Amino acid sequence: MARGMSAKTGVLVLGMLLTGILNSLVSKWQDMQCVENCLPDSPGPKVTYSQPVWQTLQMFMGELCCLLPYYARLAQRKWRKYQRRKARMANNENQSLISINDESEYQPYGGVHASFLRVNVPNLFGNILPLDVGEGISTVHVRRKLHKWWKLAILFIVPALCDIFATTLMNSALIIMPVSIFQMTRGALVLWVGLFSVLFLHHRLRLYEWVSLILVMLGVAIVGLSSVLVNPESKASAAITAHISSSADTQAAVKALLGLAMVLSAQIFAALQFVYEEKVMGDHEVEPMLAVGLEGLFGSLLVLTLMPILHYFIGSTPSGHGGYFDMVTGWRQLTGVTPVLWGSFLCASSIALYNMFGLSVTRIVSATARSTIDTFRTLGITFVSIALGWEVLQPLSGLMQALGFASLAYGTFVFNGVMKPPRFLLKDREREQLA
Repeated sequence: MARGMSAKTGVLVLGMLLTGILNSLVSKWQDMQCVENCLPDSPGPKVTYSQPVWQTLQMFMGELCCLLPYYARLAQRKWRKYQRRKARMANNENQSLISINDESEYQPYGGVHASFLRVNVPNLFGNILPLDVGEGISTVHVRRKLHKWWKLAILFIVPALCDIFATTLMNSALIIMPVSIFQMTRGALVLWVGLFSVLFLHHRLRLYEWVSLILVMLGVAIVGLSSVLVNPESKASAAITAHISSSADTQAAVKALLGLAMVLSAQIFAALQFVYEEKVMGDHEVEPMLAVGLEGLFGSLLVLTLMPILHYFIGSTPSGHGGYFDMVTGWRQLTGVTPVLWGSFLCASSIALYNMFGLSVTRIVSATARSTIDTFRTLGITFVSIALGWEVLQPLSGLMQALGFASLAYGTFVFNGVMKPPRFLLKDREREQLA
């Protein structure tokens, strides 16, 4: 996208934004569903769906399903190749793939001389590896990469672990801190991705690109800050005020600060995941659909391994019964409420498509560009939430959000080359290139 966005990249970016917005809205709608004491005359308080462990598993299961169309397409390729080979043998058109006589002259192959023939063979990962004909040899040697497919597959354990850590930390932070502060700190992702891209991938970010990342981060922070300023009686304001004035409500302040540290740590893991995926997809020609499926495979295995352990030590205890680690309660809420079940399918499908589009953008552009685009979907989520009546736009909050979105949009557009950066941030050579 950066430095001249092609039509293909534009489609991928649009798909990433739409599927990301859909996933966030479906998740929010799913969390609004009542699972216990839903009737007006119920004896206890109303309970809405909140099962972060099961929601993490549904995310990875959705990614895992990407392996089905990938291997179906791979099987289709192999079947067509087998049919062509069978037809050639039946017509006696070719006894061997390519033959070279003793005089090292090329023999005709299907009406085309072998000197003009390039035979492409897809390997397990969808790579197209050429078959080279060496001089003086009577056979064809296939150049394959030194690594085996299972070694490459193991590489995706790392992004799966980063995804689990980031998701767990963010879900845990939402339990102990207000959503407004949570939203304010999410913008730090773009700076972490930019920093790690420079450190580990040896990318070079210009001055105006760093300024663009800062504008994106400030835009997200302003949007989150708007809800704090508009609702002075909210827990967020109480926590901040308590911390500043050292009042009696120090426990709320401690929770807010702990949640803040957890969100910042989650952004570090998410940034490492983005940068690591760019590194792997740059070194190995892996299709995004396969990469998403492998991450889902290892992520599902890890979550399924941890779930019974957490249930035994926490969820099955009297204090943990009905909590986040109670597998029985979570399964009953998931399968017993139809809207929650359908929401799970929609979340799994949208997150699979979102990650597939996101990895495609990472492979074509960069992880930093992907992080700025990912942050930009906040604008679409807010618009849809206002249209559905989930959020009410007040004068002060509307002005703050407009300012935040303007900063977010401008920083994203400048970083990705959609808008020209200010000339005073450019060097003389860069000014000449843009002139």
